[in-house]
Amino acid sequence: MSELRKVAPNAGAYVSESDFFQQRWQEAYWGPNYAKLLKIKQRYDPDGLFTVRHGVGSEAWSADGFTRKD
Repeated sequence: MSELRKVAPNAGAYVSESDFFQQRWQEAYWGPNYAKLLKIKQRYDPDGLFTVRHGVGSEAWSADGFTRKD
């Protein structure tokens, strides 16, 4: 992956075939829509019940997804 990132450092990614270690995943997967999606997520899922690795709002959880960071 490091060689590909040298050629295309700001390339996006396809979530269904994602890299577990994706850097800047909010931008790579969701682009400029992330802030709006996060607001929607917080409105309809305020407790963060529905979370997946690198999903919208998942930065509030530990890497394994079992513990809230707050």
